[in-house]
Amino acid sequence: MPPAPEPSSVAAAPVETGEALRVVLGGASRLVLELDRHGPRPLADQIAERLASLIRAGSLTQGTRLPSIRALAGRSGVSIHSVVEAYARLAAMGLSVSRAGSGVYVVRPAAAPAAAPPPEPDPLLPEGAAAAMMDGWDDALAPGSGFLPGAWMEGAWQGGVLNRFARHLPAAMPRPSPPQGGEAIRQQISLKLGMRGILMPPDGVLMTSGATQALDLVMQAHLSPGDTVLVEDPGFFMLFPMLARRGARMVPIPRRADGPCLEAVAAACRSGAPKLFFLQSVLHNPTGWTATASNLHHLLRLAETHGLLLVEDDIYGDLHPGEPVRLIQLDGGASVIYISSFGKLIGGAARLGFLATSAARARELLRAKVMTALTGSGMEELLVLEVLSSGQYRRHVETLRARLSSARGLVTQRLRELGFSIEGGDGGLFLWAEAPEGVPDDLTRRARRQGLFLAAGTLFRPGGRPSRHFRFNVGRSTDPRIPALLRGLLHGGGTPG
Repeated sequence: MPPAPEPSSVAAAPVETGEALRVVLGGASRLVLELDRHGPRPLADQIAERLASLIRAGSLTQGTRLPSIRALAGRSGVSIHSVVEAYARLAAMGLSVSRAGSGVYVVRPAAAPAAAPPPEPDPLLPEGAAAAMMDGWDDALAPGSGFLPGAWMEGAWQGGVLNRFARHLPAAMPRPSPPQGGEAIRQQISLKLGMRGILMPPDGVLMTSGATQALDLVMQAHLSPGDTVLVEDPGFFMLFPMLARRGARMVPIPRRADGPCLEAVAAACRSGAPKLFFLQSVLHNPTGWTATASNLHHLLRLAETHGLLLVEDDIYGDLHPGEPVRLIQLDGGASVIYISSFGKLIGGAARLGFLATSAARARELLRAKVMTALTGSGMEELLVLEVLSSGQYRRHVETLRARLSSARGLVTQRLRELGFSIEGGDGGLFLWAEAPEGVPDDLTRRARRQGLFLAAGTLFRPGGRPSRHFRFNVGRSTDPRIPALLRGLLHGGGTPG
């Protein structure tokens, strides 16, 4: 049997040209790696990227033996550590393989079949609206988004926050976070709540992966299929499919400027024995309204009378320019589970939220968390802890309030000029605007096709009930192209001339 052919190989030889180092890979093709010793990219990254480019282009073929680590390091003047790291990165890309006692060889993975383009998300469905928000994160034409502009959140990380976080990270990385959350972050949240007049000890605080997990834990711990729950109409659009997936029976409660309709709550309690009422008392999403203290007092009395557990979602409340009253402040956790998070105000990558309630109920919710997620992210807890404890969060939120106030006036004026009617609001992120008569039924879908993401009112109504309202995020609605596009769409045309 004839011997197998030897694999081809390349050697390395350096050629200095000013600031750059040109490493010639030997062999018939005389391939060149150009490395910039003084550039911003580490040499290991440069070597890996250049080799990957040659492999993908077919210049380095399957089975080619690359220069040994010592050869490439010695002839290029690059450290052995940098070459080892570069080859490790190349292997992680699936472009090389190391054979013991032989060397490092090129691998060219088979091309994956082309994927079919995903269907266009429907902005009138919860999952489609959520996808549109994520797809349009950097898109200035997303007035329907629930997120602040990315540039507005950069202030949360100033003042040395990231440097201090990086110094503490090596000691924190090996240790998992306790299932309830680290003691330091829970103490800091207890202190933050106390500054609002909410007396909540750390053992009543449970850390979660954002407000969505907090809502899911409440449902897991307190709902069975067929249970009746009360929801606001309009209300948080992602809540409705979450409850439907649990098999809950939803009873809509009209939301008014002063809070939930108390007559509707009382009637629902008498007829259906609901277990939970999900609501947002401060800077309600989507209307921007804040419930009055009187409304919340009466609601608490109804809850106590009928054994109704109130779930208060407060992820936007810190943007309120005043000192609003919250249910948890009046109740202390006896009939209330309070939910909040940080990602919407300091950056979506900081996916950290929390629940606050009585210590006994917190333990019950902790059991639900352990059964589904075990624990949370100690790294995110450390990051948010630094933002809070340094005072940077307070300064950042004050800046956000001022920017939102300025944007709010501009956006309100522009929408009214287009014929929209604005129904109050107490500051914060959202305007709840009623479109003029005769608005085309397909306005939201046509707007999406033109790169404009609108949040239609029907999205925020249980069961997708009809609505002429739209939610506008004032922080994302200041671009002058938005009213120009809306003007053309409202009059039934396409892009305005």
